[in-house]
Amino acid sequence: MPTLLSVNVGMPTDVSWRGRTVHTGVWKYPVHGPAMVRRLNIDGDGQGDTAGHGSGISDATTSASARSGRT
Repeated sequence: MPTLLSVNVGMPTDVSWRGRTVHTGVWKYPVHGPAMVRRLNIDGDGQGDTAGHGSGISDATTSASARSGRT
C-alpha cells in the first residue's frame, strides 16, 4: 500500500535567471503537521508560472514515486 512521505509547499518568488527576472514557485519545503488541500491549491503553496503550467482544478497538486528519485 502506498504511503505519503511528505507534503511540500512554497510561495512563488522573483529570481534572476539568464539576465532576466522570472516568477517561480519551484522551491518547496515540507509541511510539519496537517496540510489543508483545497479545490485549487494546498494552503501555503503557490504557482509562479500559470501561463507555462496552466492553472485550475487539474493543476492543484502533483506526486512522485519514492522510486523516481524526485523525492
